[in-house]
Amino acid sequence: MKWILYVFSMIWIVFGSFAILYTAQHRDMLRNILKTANLKIIAVFPFTAGILLLLSSSASHYPWFIRFIGIFAIIKGAFIFSNPNEIANKLNDWYLNSLSDQTFRLFGIIAILLGSAVFSWVL
Repeated sequence: MKWILYVFSMIWIVFGSFAILYTAQHRDMLRNILKTANLKIIAVFPFTAGILLLLSSSASHYPWFIRFIGIFAIIKGAFIFSNPNEIANKLNDWYLNSLSDQTFRLFGIIAILLGSAVFSWVL
């Protein structure tokens, strides 16, 4: 299960770096994906990621933190799938259109820190 944590940490580092270095391109890429794809299909990814994180949490020095992230990913997937009152669409609009570049880069920094922490916590 170590490889699952390594894969997740690398994905977070890559996407965080991309969000910092290529902010406009990253935002355009996400905008295109969210316009063309069905949200119910997109909801499968965080739900599956959450289950994988829960299963692989024992391969970490801090399994409680990995479980915490996994539980939130499952909740996010269920929330996107149900999409009450079109809230997910409003959040996507806020994230892609209203968020400043500095805040978008801040989320990239947080992703890099999270990926680096998970990478260093693997047993």
